[in-house]
Amino acid sequence: MSARTVSVCAVSLLAGSVLAGCGGSGPAGGAPPPARPGSATAGGPASPGHAGGTGPVVPPGTATPAATTGGSTTGGPAGAGADPADDSPAGAGRVVEAYYREINAAARGGRVADVSATALPGCQTCALDVGMTRHLDQLGLRAAEEPYEITGLAAGERTGTVVDVRFTATTRQVRLLDPAGRDAGTEPAVPTRTATARLALTGPGWRVQTITYAAG
Repeated sequence: MSARTVSVCAVSLLAGSVLAGCGGSGPAGGAPPPARPGSATAGGPASPGHAGGTGPVVPPGTATPAATTGGSTTGGPAGAGADPADDSPAGAGRVVEAYYREINAAARGGRVADVSATALPGCQTCALDVGMTRHLDQLGLRAAEEPYEITGLAAGERTGTVVDVRFTATTRQVRLLDPAGRDAGTEPAVPTRTATARLALTGPGWRVQTITYAAG
């Protein structure tokens, strides 16, 4: 399949389902769709859709990499490793890493993610990521493994108060556990995708404005 940009209607974080009715203008992070047969257990968590941005507020930066951070995300608190005073492109890359660390940590901890230190309130993709962790929390389930592995972060040149950070997102198959630590089903992996996070420089520092995935 040839590469195509996925915006608004995109692949789910924990499964390959597509958000029902995506492409509309309803509020981001709405109620998740019904669970698919064979996904987790009966009454298990629905797989929320994953939405990209609705378009830039400011023209995008140059795509040539200006800073690169290696490694993958690991569990940790929101904003960990991100210096609010660092307004460089590399600093924006660290904010993206911190964002995914928090989503992973929340999914594994069975709690609602707090991305207020790394993302703007209007980020639709971020609202869906948080919605996924909220749904697991409501069902009393948690992921046995980190869903996301983020590699190859490369920040483009800063243009005004905006910078694009590109990376590769791998969504692993994860086992779901109930409060007693018993298996509660699995969610399948999603094919590896390239992604672009657009960050805006605010008073507190870089914040994720949109995340757009490209399916291949």
